[in-house]
Formats: sequence, structure tokens, C-alpha cells
Amino acid sequence: MEQSISIKSENHKNTQNLPVKIGVPLVCLRKHEPVTDDGASRASKKIIVNSQDGVINGKPCPQENRIIRYQRQSASRRLLSDKRVSKCLRWRIGKVQVLKSVEFNKCHYGNLTICGSVWDCPVCASKIAEVRRLELTLATKQHISLGGSVLLVTLTYPHQREDDLSVLLSRQSKAMQWFYRHRDYKDLKKRYMKKGRVRALEVNHGEANGWHPHIHELWFMDMHLSDFETLHLEVLTLWRKACVKHGLGVPSFEHGVDIKGGDYAAKYVTKFGQEDKKDWSIEHELTKSNVKKGRKGSRSPFQLLDDYIEGDKRAGALFIEYSQAFKGKRQLTWSRGLKAQFELEEKSDDEIAHEQEDTAILLAEIETDEWRAIIGTSTPKQDNRALVLTLAENGGVDVMRRFISDLVIRYKKLINVT
Repeated sequence: MEQSISIKSENHKNTQNLPVKIGVPLVCLRKHEPVTDDGASRASKKIIVNSQDGVINGKPCPQENRIIRYQRQSASRRLLSDKRVSKCLRWRIGKVQVLKSVEFNKCHYGNLTICGSVWDCPVCASKIAEVRRLELTLATKQHISLGGSVLLVTLTYPHQREDDLSVLLSRQSKAMQWFYRHRDYKDLKKRYMKKGRVRALEVNHGEANGWHPHIHELWFMDMHLSDFETLHLEVLTLWRKACVKHGLGVPSFEHGVDIKGGDYAAKYVTKFGQEDKKDWSIEHELTKSNVKKGRKGSRSPFQLLDDYIEGDKRAGALFIEYSQAFKGKRQLTWSRGLKAQFELEEKSDDEIAHEQEDTAILLAEIETDEWRAIIGTSTPKQDNRALVLTLAENGGVDVMRRFISDLVIRYKKLINVT
């Protein structure tokens, strides 16, 4: 049986109607290729709609990015079987629902366990990061409209291939505390009329120099600087003292401290390979570490999952090390009272992950045996949870149900053979 479904992409002006053979699962191709800034590998820019010839080419669209996130989550689950991500969007807390957002026309699930982990879960991390980005956007726009300025300050330090990530993070935390408690910093803060800061914790891994934890901070200033040479020297001098005191080595003049401001900071472009640079802002830089690419051969934690899916066991071991090291840490931290100044509500990552849209409508409910089949026939390279949502969006409930029915048949054959 064949049926046409509409494949809509924001990168395609026209909607394409392609035949789908019901009974042939959609497959997101994966190859050992770099992952783009939006979370999709170059290979994943193709989705097979018909297993023989129904290939759609073009830039990644939100649906394709969702498929990548679910694939990565499936890989994370295999590596972290004792953590919450192993249950996320898998364990039922009622009859599974397929819901559709009225505002965004996108589908999502209801009545499933949600882990809310920004470090371990690519699905939850994406949702949380977007809310955090919107918070930062509101704050920066409001601050600039009132005559203030914003600086992006990046702090790094030397690291070696044999360094233990947990040890680096511990020393980094102590160095940061010492830095901000020092009288020189307090004097600097007063002279430069610094109002507050937002700190983002980030890490990637390179084969040459191992783990590379670093810090991005957004400084809200009540004054404007014409150049940053003096400020850079003051911050670097104090940062070097903090790093040496706590065993992190001596940060270099070129890379230890980086300060961007003015129009450049307001439109800051990620240095990790963002293709559509005009759409990447300073807020993305702080909140979207989960979708960045590493540079010069380095890999972000979620890129490690991509390589693990392709059979790289060491990448999997590195992801486990990363997960253990970052457990309990906050990705984004606002200085005390800063959110209140912009009248922003305090929300935890877990609260954001569990938020549901009031405007979502119920499209369908999935029976227990159907959900078992969706999960049981999935693999990291083909996660049927994402494909069910894609079919619901593009083809409607009937097409989605035909796909699920086929999975039930396959699953029954699979467990009988087993």
C-alpha cells in the first residue's frame, strides 16, 4: 500500500508530496561525519521516506534535528542505564498521548517520564536551552534599551590529554570562587560599573589535549567601553593568579581571557562552525552548548554520542566520564538578584523540562502494546519515537497509526523469534 504524505521543511518553499510504503520504516541515515551546529549530522540531512528512492535533500529542518536528538538520547540511555535519562520519554505514567502544539504545529508526547537532565539528555537539554536563551534575550535587550552594555567574557586555562575531568572541574570551581572573592575583582567591578553576570559552563574533548572545560560569562555593565585592552589585562592578571593558586597552570595571554563587546558581542557568532551565522547571538553562545560543534578535531559531549552510535567504544567511555563529572552542576548561573532586576521567574531545569503547552491538542492515544512495539523495535540509528511524531505532523493520524501497526507486527515476530 502506498500513501502520499506532505514533507514540510522551513528550508523548502514548496511542500513535497512523496509516496510512503506503509510497512517500510523511515530511516535517518547516519554516517561517521561531523555534526552541524543544530544537532544534525551532515548525513542526517537526508531522510528516507521510501526505502528505495524517496530521499529528500536539503538543510536540516526541525523534524530532522528531533530525530538526531532522540537517537542521541537512545545512545545515552545505553551508556547511563542507572541514570534518569534511561527512562526519559520511555516509561509511561498513563496512556501515552500524541499532542500537537497549536502555535508551532509540532507534535510531542504526553504521559511519559521526563528526566530534565541538561547534561545527559539531548532531548531535555534542547528544550531547557531554548527557554534559557529566551530569558537571556529578554534580559540583554532590556538592559541595552536602558543604556547599559553587555560583554561576553570567556575564561580558559591549560589542559593536557591525561587530565582527569572531575579534577579539572573541581580546581576550576575553586579558582572561580577565589577570583570573585578577591579584592581586586571587587574593585574592578566597582570601577567598571558591573551590574551582574550570567555564567555558562561548557566542555569539549580533543584527542591532542583531552578535556577542555571553559567558562562563558555575560557581564551586564552600566557603562560603555571604547576598547577592552585595560580590562583584558586586569582580568587576565587576576585569572592567572587564581589558576596558579589552584593547580590549573598559567593561562596564556592569547587564550586565557577573551572579551567581546559592543555590536560584536550583541551579535556574537559561535566559533564552533555555525553555518547560518547571522542567526547566532550572544544568548545562543551561553545556552546552546549542546548543539555546538567542536573545532580543530574536538568533540562536544553529544558528538561523542554520535561516534558511539557508529561503534566508537572509547567515545562512549568518554561520555560516561563526562556525565559523572558534571553530575549536580548547573549549566547556567545568574548572579544573585540579577533575574529579579529583569523580572524573570526563577525556574529549575526540571521545571522547564516538565512544562507542557496549554494550547496543545490531543491527536491520539497510544495503547500499551503499541508503545512497547515502538520502543522494542527502535535502535539508536532508528528511534521510532521520533518517527511517530514526524509522521503525525506530516501525514496525520492515519499515516502514523499505519506505521505503528506495522511496528506491532514486527515486534510480535521479533519476540516470538527471540
